[in-house]
Amino acid sequence: MSESFDPFEAASTLLIKLGYPCPDSVLALPGGRNNQVWRVGSLDCDFLLKRYFWSEQDPRDRLSQEWRFLEYLLQQGCERVPKPFIFDESIRCALLEFVEGTPPQPREVTATDVHSAADFFLEINSGREHAVALPPASEACFSIEAHLATTSARVGRLATIQPATTVHTAALSLVQESIHPFWNQIEDRIRSVAKDDLTRVLSASERCISPSDFGFHNSIRQSDHTLRFVDFEYAGWDDPAKTIIDFCNQPDGILSNDNALLFRRRTMDSFPPANSLRERIRLLEPVYQLKWACICLNGFLPGRHFDPLRPDRTPEAQLARATLMTQRAASSVNSEVEW
Repeated sequence: MSESFDPFEAASTLLIKLGYPCPDSVLALPGGRNNQVWRVGSLDCDFLLKRYFWSEQDPRDRLSQEWRFLEYLLQQGCERVPKPFIFDESIRCALLEFVEGTPPQPREVTATDVHSAADFFLEINSGREHAVALPPASEACFSIEAHLATTSARVGRLATIQPATTVHTAALSLVQESIHPFWNQIEDRIRSVAKDDLTRVLSASERCISPSDFGFHNSIRQSDHTLRFVDFEYAGWDDPAKTIIDFCNQPDGILSNDNALLFRRRTMDSFPPANSLRERIRLLEPVYQLKWACICLNGFLPGRHFDPLRPDRTPEAQLARATLMTQRAASSVNSEVEW
């Protein structure tokens, strides 16, 4: 997204189509990992202008993915997400409802918040038989083999890290000495345990509609303490095991054991057969914890970089996250998940 871009012009174009005048204000906000966002004011109304990332190296249509998901939720009467107003595909921008508030900090997450997140996940799946037109989620996996292939590809890419700095050298050491050999152990173990189930494809009734990148880092606590959930550019159909594991293991807000157990218990029975889902979670949790370790190391890859405007995204911080997720994966392999 390096081409010239004027957020005032983009906001004006979209507002005029909605019947509003040009904006009174356009204020840049801290963005996510990929997208840029602005608070736009017009006629005493506030909107969120969102510009979606796209590149030749990563041509995923984030705008379309989020828009279709939000339209589905709007049809279902879900009020836990921002309302979508209008988009312009030519500039990869959309105007959404501006939700006032801030994401809860990990230490502030309560059992009430976990119930709220579980309610949201269950709500968006309560009418999933009407969502056949929704696309698969980004990196969706419908078999154990697909789960393994996705993480294996990420582990393989880490071998291209160059020891350009001291921190890069430390990252490469983590890959060579821990992540790569540990991944081989995990993959061999799962293949030996799964056997005939390795290539079984989940039936439609076993799948879920996943918000993807689902966690409290993508929620906003409003002044009345209720939560709204945001950022769905990877959303779509997926394996509920992946959604549940990822929710409990987001590096930006790892759930406590009690809260993770609460979320699992609240959500598992909605995706029968529960025993099959429970076993997939047991089997795949270290896979996704190690996948998160790989994602944390993306900035070390050739051609990638770390956001200088995000002090929580320094090379040192990301290496620490990757180390923690690798340790969590090792712990999961050697322990039984409680239910």
